[in-house]
Parts: sequence; structure tokens; C-alpha cells
Amino acid sequence: MADARKRARSFGTARRLPSGRWQVRYYDQAGIRHTAPRTFPSKADANRYLAQVEADLLRGAWTDPRLARITFGEWVERWWPTTADLRPGTRTFYDYLLRRLLLPAFEDTPLGRIDPMTVRSWLAGLHELGEVTPTTIAKAYRLLRRILNVAVEAGYLPRNPAVIKGAGLERAAEMRHVSIPQLHALAEAVPGRYRALVLVAGYGGLRWGELVGLRRRRVDLAAARIHVVEQLAEVAGKFIVSPPKTAAGQRVVVLPAVAVTALADHLDDYAAPGPDGLVFPSGRGTYL
Repeated sequence: MADARKRARSFGTARRLPSGRWQVRYYDQAGIRHTAPRTFPSKADANRYLAQVEADLLRGAWTDPRLARITFGEWVERWWPTTADLRPGTRTFYDYLLRRLLLPAFEDTPLGRIDPMTVRSWLAGLHELGEVTPTTIAKAYRLLRRILNVAVEAGYLPRNPAVIKGAGLERAAEMRHVSIPQLHALAEAVPGRYRALVLVAGYGGLRWGELVGLRRRRVDLAAARIHVVEQLAEVAGKFIVSPPKTAAGQRVVVLPAVAVTALADHLDDYAAPGPDGLVFPSGRGTYL
């Protein structure tokens, strides 16, 4: 017991302040002395904190508490330039989530002050207000967790406080599909220049960005195939062509004869000329 107390004294100390609370000081691996970021109501509480710090140091899980004093807003400014690999649409959406939901709540809060209850209260407040959808709230939570994960990796936090079970899950509404008769009825109801678009979308399962960005050279009528290798997205008022989000998104779609026939007629009547011509342009020759 005496040896244990001696090791504790050599590693760190707990002293009583004039206020009656207890202050903890200790040394890190480099011999630098640190003062705990808070005081404690009892000596037992102070010693428990000291023991936890020593255990973290031995496990290599300790982080300098001075780093955790950086505010969330300051950390975002350091983190944001490291996201250059994000897709343009993702960067724009992250920027929206930061400005709309994350920075108003956490901008001036030190990283070390964000704990699981802080995150839980923030989530509860967003759901109670109802100003954004549950899906957007889930995305905002995942972004918060991602940002704080990097803070853990960089040694600014010992652990990520965004640990709310199920908070990042999106509960999508059940998808509804039209029947084949409904698909053909819709194709006959729209103007002629959009008939093939409806049939290709229905039979091929192409997304809107894949349809409006489709080029002639991606269509193989003889093989009844469309090669989906790119998609169009509008980001901050600009059109950007990029690969699908996942490797599975790059695929070959096989069409039935009815869709191939409609597409062949469409290429003759409405598509832009040349291998890079848009298959489904607007009446003005621009993106739909």
C-alpha cells in the first residue's frame, strides 16, 4: 500500500484548495506537468481521476488536455481543408450541415466539453423543433461523428463522444414501383420526346442524374445495352459530371426490345448529334 502511494506521489498529486475542492496535477511521459481541467469535490474523486490518467498513459490512450480546449469551430477550420477528396456534391452538403446544424450548436464549445449527453441533448432538440427531416438529422450526426473521429486520431480527444446508438441510421420510406401497364400508360401520356426516357428509366432503373447525363457513345443498340459510367449533378448552380457514388453504380443495363425500339427512334428524332451528344437533351439542346 505504501509503495502504491509513493508511485502516485511520484506520478501526480492531489491537493486541497482554499475553496475546499481538490486540484490534481501530474506528469506526462515527457515529464511535462499538467493540471487537470477541473477540480474535484473530494480527495477520493481526485485520486480516481489521477488513477484513470495514469492508466491512460500506460495504455497509450492519454491525450494532452490542453488540445481539447480548442473549440469545435476552430477544429472544423483545421479539418475542412483535409476533405479535398470529397465529391463536389458531398462537400456542398457537408457545408450546409455545418452552417445549418453543427456550428450553431457547437462552434464555441471546446472539444473536451462535448460529451455524450451534450450530443444527445443536441439531437433531442433537433427532433423536437422539427425544422429538418429525421434523415437530415441522421446525416448531421454522422458528420459530427466523422469530424470528432479525426480529432481522436489526431490526439485532441481520448475518445469520440458521438456514441448514441442508432442516431446515424436513416429510416427510408418504403419504395413504390409502377406496374408494367402503368409504365406504358405514363410513356404514352408524356410528350413524344420524353417517351423513351420514361421507358429506359422504368425498365433500366437509371437514376435521374444518369439519364440526363447519358451520352450517345454509352448506348449500344445492337446489344440492347446502356453503359452507366457517369452521372450529372447540380452543385451550387453548376452542372458537374462525375462517376456514380459507388463502384456498383458503374454498370451495364440490359433493356427489353420495347425500350430499345423507343430509344432507337428517340436517337433519330431528339438526341444531340455526335458520340458525346446528350441522349435526352431539353428542347434547347441543354441538360434537362
